[in-house]
Amino acid sequence: MANFGNPAYGAAMGNAGGMMLIAAAGVGLAEALGDGIAAAARARYEQRYDDALLAASDHAAQMESMARTAMQLLAELEIENERLRAACRQRQEVIDVLKARRT
Repeated sequence: MANFGNPAYGAAMGNAGGMMLIAAAGVGLAEALGDGIAAAARARYEQRYDDALLAASDHAAQMESMARTAMQLLAELEIENERLRAACRQRQEVIDVLKARRT
């Protein structure tokens, strides 16, 4: 055996358990850091999603308000249009009466 009596081999074998423990702790730390980074990225994504959803809801509320205002204005314009049509009919009736008197 080439390792028989070799002090470096003995020291390495004596420290093998400790080195495995350190290696396992390093792997665990790396996984924990990776999980932390992933959790932070997920939290940022969820915050951006919530912000976008709130902005979309606000925009929808504004559009609803504008639509209601537009409908009110349209109703007012329809009333005004009916008044103008009635005035035009009356005017035409007067014109027709005046034409009839001429002939």
